[in-house]
This record gives sequence, structure tokens and C-alpha cells, in this order.
Amino acid sequence: MTQKAKSSIFIVIISAVLLAIIGCSAEKEHREETIVEHISEAPVEVEKIEPTPSPTPEVVIDMEEGSYAISEMPLFAIEGTDYIPLALRTELVESETVQESDPQLESEDGESEESEDGEESIPQKVYNTYRVILKSGLKYPDGTPVTADDVLFNIKAHAAESYKGDYALAGLDIPGMREYSTQIPDGERQKIEEIIRAGGFDPEEEKYPDIEGIDPKLQDDVWACYDEAGLVFAQNIIDYVNSHYALNAYVNAFMSGYLTYAKVEASESLKTAFAFIVWGYGKKKNPYNYRKNTLTTVSDKVYDLNEEEIGAMELWEEIKEYYKGDVSADGIDNDAAPGTKTIEELMSEAYFAKQSFSVDEIAGIRKDTIPAYGPDATRECIYLTISSEEDLGSFNFFLTEPKEFERTGELNDPEVIIEVEDEESEDGESEDGEGGSEDGEAARGEE
Repeated sequence: MTQKAKSSIFIVIISAVLLAIIGCSAEKEHREETIVEHISEAPVEVEKIEPTPSPTPEVVIDMEEGSYAISEMPLFAIEGTDYIPLALRTELVESETVQESDPQLESEDGESEESEDGEESIPQKVYNTYRVILKSGLKYPDGTPVTADDVLFNIKAHAAESYKGDYALAGLDIPGMREYSTQIPDGERQKIEEIIRAGGFDPEEEKYPDIEGIDPKLQDDVWACYDEAGLVFAQNIIDYVNSHYALNAYVNAFMSGYLTYAKVEASESLKTAFAFIVWGYGKKKNPYNYRKNTLTTVSDKVYDLNEEEIGAMELWEEIKEYYKGDVSADGIDNDAAPGTKTIEELMSEAYFAKQSFSVDEIAGIRKDTIPAYGPDATRECIYLTISSEEDLGSFNFFLTEPKEFERTGELNDPEVIIEVEDEESEDGESEDGEGGSEDGEAARGEE
């Protein structure tokens, strides 16, 4: 065979190989596109779980980094650590699209967004429901079995508004979570917000604004909290000014070249006068008279600081007068100190602090059982509904025995998480240590 013939055959072989590779790649790409299209269009159905035998974990599992008790096991595995998860497996079982107009999902500004073609569109959210299957056979040191009720107890403890640790759940977008953490039913909250938005008592009409389904007595109770909330609102301004402008240069520029901040700080009246002026409620020119020790406000009130003391209430009265009681973002709330609550929020808080509501459950979280091994055996699980915009890994906590919590009032959240390096096998892939879940797949809160 000639050299030219050999070259021709070689070229034919190479071409055939390349065509085969291209064909496989195209087929793979087409297949992936088809799968993605099918997943995105097909409704999510709850799949029946086929039970697979798995070993029961020990009460305390010895590992290279030490012994891990039940109280040191989070719900999900924590990436980069050696902690063993309580969850055996986490499965997505349902997805639901909800309109933002739903009271549970109202946006902060309450307005609908516009689509690219200029038409108004109603914002939507997707809520995913997960089934978190718990490991069986877990026990507390005294031999008491760990149950789904214990898990729910811990969820509620970490969902309480008073919990300030690293595993707080109150801020997660879960149906019913805000109601539980604040202990205020959403229906009640919406009524109070509507009352505040409608405005207070109209002296000319001699009545409150008419609101369908709202008793004027309730309006009266809400607006009775107006000045109480305003006192906090004004004090937030005073505190902000005296923490962010506590320099002689600012005092000299806003009040007098003869004053120092040390002298301002020593007097509550001077601290208030300083806040008046910095926040724009002092007379435009020379609001503070150093020689007379007087403050003239934007409404021409004159306070003689030698004879009277001024504080948050005097500033609040000035704010009310300036905005004529308008509590909107264009009114009083325009002057809220950065990082503080609006006057509406403060009014709601003041009103609800006087009420007595009870919310016992979180709507988006419940317990159940699924079939396990044997004719009568079951395994406990938790169903969790959470916004698709949330990281499921944020729904995590460490287990505390309810009796222990009732005795000490403390949760077993570790202050320091032990970080471990991934060990690599000979082929370069990470190996699962003894800390994996029963079926070899640590539940990390992923789909």
C-alpha cells in the first residue's frame, strides 16, 4: 500500500471518529435540553419513596475530631465541617406559584411591577415544599428517643423573635413564620396597618376616616399609641445625631464656635437642641444663641434652656407640626433616622404590646410519617414550605432536649464550628467520612 493510500485511510478513520464524537455531543445536548424542558413544564408530583435498608446510627458517633452527641447534630450537614446531620434525606415534593397580592406575601411598597412592554404585572413567588426525613433510632443520653415533636420544638425555639443566635429562623420566608415569631396574626396586623394608612381623627369631620369592617373604637385605640410611638421616633433621631456627629467641628458649625461636644454631651437639653438643628428643625439662621442659651425652632418656638429642659417629646411635637400629621414616606417617615423603624412600625408595636394574641403553629411546617421497614413500621419526617428565594441551608439548627431547655433556658447552638479539610482519594475526589448520612448522602438542604 502506498504512503498516499495510507494517509487517505487515516484521514477517513479520523473523520469517522470526529463525526461520532460530534453526533454523541449533539445527542447529549439535545437530551439535556429535552430533560430541562420537561422538568420546567411538567407539574411536580410527589413521588412514592421506595424504602431502602440503612444502618441505624449510634447515640454518640466517634469521629477523628471527637465524639458528637445528639445535641451536636444539626438538622442538615454543614459544609466544611464534621457535623453529622439529623436528616436522613431531603426531597422536593411540590412547588407552588403564589401571587404577591396575597396578604401573606405583600411587598414592602404594596405596588405591582411593570413588565417590559409597560403593562402592569403582578409579582409572583414560588414556594417549594420539602420532605425532610429524620433518622430513626436516635436517642438522648438518658435513652429517650428523639421524635419529630422534639424537632418541631427546636424549630419554634429558633423561630422565636427573642432568639438572637446564629441559627435564627424568624426572618425566613416561610408561610406563617412572621405570625409565629411576632405572635401577631397577619389578619390583625393588616387591619392595624390599614388604620394607620387611612389617617387619624379629622377635627373638621369630627370622626375617623371610614374604613369598611373597622370599628372606630379600634381606630381610637390605635391612634392612642401615636405619641408613644413618636417619642421613640424622636429619640432615635437624637441618639443618631449624638452618635454620628459627636465632634467639636459639627457642634461649632451647627450651634456655636464657643461650644464643645463635651459640653453638649453633658446636657440632655443641649443634645436635643443639637438634634433639632442637625435634622433641620432649628431656625434657618442662628437657631442656637450661645449667650442666651436659647433654641429657636423652625416653627418659631423659643426654648430657654436655662429655665426648661427639652427632650424627645419637644422634638416630636415639632415634627408633627411640620408635617401636619402625615405619617407617609413623604411625611414624618421622611425624617426617620437611618436604620431605625418607621412611625407606622412603631405605632403597630406600641398597639400590639398592649394586646394578647397567641399563635401556636407555623403554617408552613408540619410533621408526618412515611412507611419504613416492615408492615407496621414508619419513619418520621418534617414537611417544610419555603420561598425558592431562600437558601434551604439557612433552615438549620442544633437539637436541644425540650426538658433541658425548660430547665436551663439555653439552646445547644455551638459558638464555634469546627472546620475540617476535605480528604481526597487517590482519584482526586473527596471521600465521605463517617459523618455521612445513613444512605451515604449527607443532607445539605439541597434538592
